[in-house]
Amino acid sequence: MRGLLRVMVTAAAALEAALGAGAARADDLHLYSYDPADADTRHAAGPLTFTVKKGLLHTTVLNLRSTEAPATAYLRPADERALGQGGLARAVGAQPVERSLYEVEPAEEGAALIAAFCPGAGRAWLAFGPVKFDRDLTVLVVGAPSAGGAPKLCRTLRFSFHGEWLLPPGRPFNPRDLERSRYPGS
Repeated sequence: MRGLLRVMVTAAAALEAALGAGAARADDLHLYSYDPADADTRHAAGPLTFTVKKGLLHTTVLNLRSTEAPATAYLRPADERALGQGGLARAVGAQPVERSLYEVEPAEEGAALIAAFCPGAGRAWLAFGPVKFDRDLTVLVVGAPSAGGAPKLCRTLRFSFHGEWLLPPGRPFNPRDLERSRYPGS
């Protein structure tokens, strides 16, 4: 039975790779907008929009944008080993439901996001719960000091789903085209 399941998962991954080759299409990308669900989240983050790429077997968060200001931070998937021995569970003190780990890229507004979400940290990671349409979202912010030291939980951000921004259907789409600085008058 395990062998059959392994074959099915491998076949589905191969199918996704074959179908997903090339430029991202608008129907693969989704922009989910969230409102802060508590005072700490409102103070640290405010309303945010997450760009996600949905695949056959998984969802990848590409970036987050301030819904109220021209600020974008890019994320890259990270392995728990980046957090040291014990990984995410050691950093947050429990076995979290939020398992999809991303490192905040410090380029552009990423450094400002790290400072806002985890003051004093030189690096930060975001651990996401399931990112789905019409579902609230919890994000754990884990940070590590610039001078070394063990990563630790900085804060828990809680968001209420607000809505989805629709993208043009069926044609190749680059999510960086949404950058406000590329449009006149922004």
